[in-house]
Amino acid sequence: MKWSKLKEETIENIKAFSISGILVVAFYTLINNVEPLYGVFQAIFVALSPFIYGIGIAFLLNPLRKIIEYSWLGKAKLKPRTKKVIASFGALFIGIIMLFVFFSILIPQMISSIQTFLSSFEGYVDSARNFFESNNFFSDDLLKTLNPVIDKGVSMLGDWVSNIASSLNAILMYSVIFAKSVMNFLIGMIIALYILLDEINLKRQIKKVLYALLPEKTTKSILRTTRLTINTFNSFVAGKAVDSLIIGILCYIILSFMKMPYTPLISVVVGVTNMIPVFGPFLGAVPSILILLLVDPFKALEFSIFVLILQQVDGNIIGPRILGGAVGLPTLYVMFAIIIGGALFGIVGMFIGVPVFSVIFVLVSEFIHRQLDRKNITVQ
Repeated sequence: MKWSKLKEETIENIKAFSISGILVVAFYTLINNVEPLYGVFQAIFVALSPFIYGIGIAFLLNPLRKIIEYSWLGKAKLKPRTKKVIASFGALFIGIIMLFVFFSILIPQMISSIQTFLSSFEGYVDSARNFFESNNFFSDDLLKTLNPVIDKGVSMLGDWVSNIASSLNAILMYSVIFAKSVMNFLIGMIIALYILLDEINLKRQIKKVLYALLPEKTTKSILRTTRLTINTFNSFVAGKAVDSLIIGILCYIILSFMKMPYTPLISVVVGVTNMIPVFGPFLGAVPSILILLLVDPFKALEFSIFVLILQQVDGNIIGPRILGGAVGLPTLYVMFAIIIGGALFGIVGMFIGVPVFSVIFVLVSEFIHRQLDRKNITVQ
């Protein structure tokens, strides 16, 4: 039987069944080879990590590069190429300075906090035990049972910390991982510089490949979606960065007046975690409260109240004025994006979930409106 003599409906059914069968086989193969595929993807990710770092750094620095090139150097009597070179190096230099300042504040405070935790942990456990004993929360028989368990737990924790601190193998392993990460990051910075310097040529080459391999309509759709994604991420990242910087500075000033211990550390943690919409301030508050509990429980309570007020001020006043319609998602969808992103990719997923879902939301909305217009349907 010739293919051309078949009915169109029969041909469509054959295609549908064939595609369905291929998808079922592919899905079955994928399920039965998850671990080997995961190993392959992990190896590819490790090999390409410098380029991934480079693309990420270039993406973050590109808005700053544009500000330097078009705003700061816009009226300068320099060649366009010279402006781009100065702006690219300037953006990279400012990024390095910001990282240096960030870690110069964070690392000493982190070391101090860890030392305080280790030195006061046993005393903190004893204080908690005395508090429960004095307030008769537990019966004497239960306390006799719990005390050996608590003592054993404290002893095991102390041994675990001592073993980690004295284990040469662990130190070497973490040193190698840290050295590789630093090396990949440095290579990524060099790659990011090349991307910033050669942005126009890279875009042109990508367009040539797409137009050569794909239909024109598909290519235009891909390029439009890419521009939408980049613009959404740029608006979101830039807006949240400014918002978080303001929150971090505001937190530092107010906590200084409150004479709060570890003010620089807490302010940095609150500012950084504020990059995560809605839940960010609370995620930053949890470790900060735990740190303050070791020093002064009353200060921890004061800080908890302060964070609640700060979150309300940021969510209702500061954030909306800075971000505006950068994301364009209703609050319910924002929370959905954060929860799903966090469940799939952890903290990183909570951050990128909002702009990713925003792009999907725009594309789906446009598709639905096109379909409604085609059917000449108006929904009130």
